[in-house]
Amino acid sequence: MDNSPRKHAEDTPLIQRLGWMAAIWIASVTVLGIVAMSIRWWLAP
Repeated sequence: MDNSPRKHAEDTPLIQRLGWMAAIWIASVTVLGIVAMSIRWWLAP
């Protein structure tokens, strides 16, 4: 019984892995944008 994460990642379709990567990237860019705008608003209202 081999339940290693690498084996599981190889079983998932490429499009699903790319979708997760894109979703995480979009979420991180959004959060960084919100933080940047908050700092801009805080420093120069």
